[in-house]
Amino acid sequence: MQWQPLSAPRGPSVPEKQPILAAADQVIQHDGPSTIKSATWSPEKPRYPWLRTAIITVLLSVMSILSLLTFFSLGLGIHGLPHARPASPSYGKPVNPIKDTPIKNVVVLVEENLSFDVFAGGLTYNSAIDGLVNREYCNPSNASDPYSEKVCAKPIAKNVAPDDPDHSISGGNQQVYSTYHPNAKNDMPGMQGFVTEQIVSYGLGSDYARAAEVINYYTPEHVPVFNAMAENFVLFDRWFASVPGPTNPNRAYLTSGTSHGHGQNDRSFDISGLPQVSIFEQLSAAGISWVNYSNTTGFLPDSMFYEWTAKSGKGSSNVKSIDQFYKDAKAGTLPQFTWINPECCSYMSFHPPSPINMGEGFIKGIYEAIRSSPQWNETLFILTFDEHGGFADHVSPPENVPSGDNLTYTETAKDGKEATFHFDRLGIRVPTVLISPWVGKGLVQNSPSDQPNEFTHTSILKYVAELWNLDILTPRVDWSPSFRNLITKSFRGDTPEKLPEPADF
Repeated sequence: MQWQPLSAPRGPSVPEKQPILAAADQVIQHDGPSTIKSATWSPEKPRYPWLRTAIITVLLSVMSILSLLTFFSLGLGIHGLPHARPASPSYGKPVNPIKDTPIKNVVVLVEENLSFDVFAGGLTYNSAIDGLVNREYCNPSNASDPYSEKVCAKPIAKNVAPDDPDHSISGGNQQVYSTYHPNAKNDMPGMQGFVTEQIVSYGLGSDYARAAEVINYYTPEHVPVFNAMAENFVLFDRWFASVPGPTNPNRAYLTSGTSHGHGQNDRSFDISGLPQVSIFEQLSAAGISWVNYSNTTGFLPDSMFYEWTAKSGKGSSNVKSIDQFYKDAKAGTLPQFTWINPECCSYMSFHPPSPINMGEGFIKGIYEAIRSSPQWNETLFILTFDEHGGFADHVSPPENVPSGDNLTYTETAKDGKEATFHFDRLGIRVPTVLISPWVGKGLVQNSPSDQPNEFTHTSILKYVAELWNLDILTPRVDWSPSFRNLITKSFRGDTPEKLPEPADF
């Protein structure tokens, strides 16, 4: 994503000529509160008039209470009040909460803007990885012309990407469907539009070598830190982002199970403008400790997206600097739930123009701080990336999935026409690793075999709900598989204390 000063809304990282409509101005709630018809009581000859009056009074009282409950259960969803606070979660507790687990602390680090194929598709330690090794993956230079010159993925990705690919919703449409306006009946998610979108976004013409930077990938020698993490723990090769678009909508799904209709990095994220219940509010209500350690500059860390965090004062007490994370890890005083925001977008986040080796240095430091902490034996560390950043991937994202709510988002695509997104498709695959002394070594996790659907960002919320018996926040969280069965009862004493040094390219 491309960050701008707090005084201005942030748009997706695309050339300025792309018109984008502000999501904050277009959020509409479609359903109003239900109405309950009044009941009547009219016997022909009431024998006891006082009884009739009492029954009517009771009925009217019950209907009033039901009407109020219905009103609030819809989160004050009156037309004209799009920013009314959603109601408390209505999906109840997990069906099967976790009762016996060695995991007492969860640490989540969400890095920036890399697809699975580009960052992890070149890993070779396990042949089960669905990447680019022994596979030819190409895009046409012109997605509308199947006979145009092909641009194929090669293991020569640069330390610093020369361009920041388009990762807007409509740009994602082009990348996945080869059109800005996919039709479910006619358009297949062929993953053939990445090179075309890169050429259009940056006016590259026939400079296919530069356009290929959107599809080229890294070898294990390029990413030795991540390779060691994957080789020693659990790598997901079918973990999908929540939204086929930019950072903040994905980070909102990561932390609340919905983006509340936001499809771009608009100003609401800079002013604590999201009204929905977040994981941070849930944890506080349940008496579970949490801290959002942040290395951000010029924009808000993820927990501060929400009105509740700002108004409750938790922004002062529970949002701390990244320096404090290292101190707390060393002292063994990390909270039960740790959320880490990296710097973005020039040094350690992997987001172009951040160098890959600097990002590797950052995740190495986080891992080693956790590994050397007195809390290591009770900790689960999840490393993921918020979205694909416009970089290519050959695996089609799942379609027809439940959204987080009933809100939609509309923006203007490069062809000048409006594109509306219903949040009913997942984003593109991103690299994700599950790290703990309680998980298997070198395991490659494909689609879950013990439950339906596909792993995605809201799988973290599903697992945390099961771990601490929290309410399921949204339909998307309810749909998401949990990774609880990857936590074993066997402690591993062979986890590395140190990881390799980053590559020097």
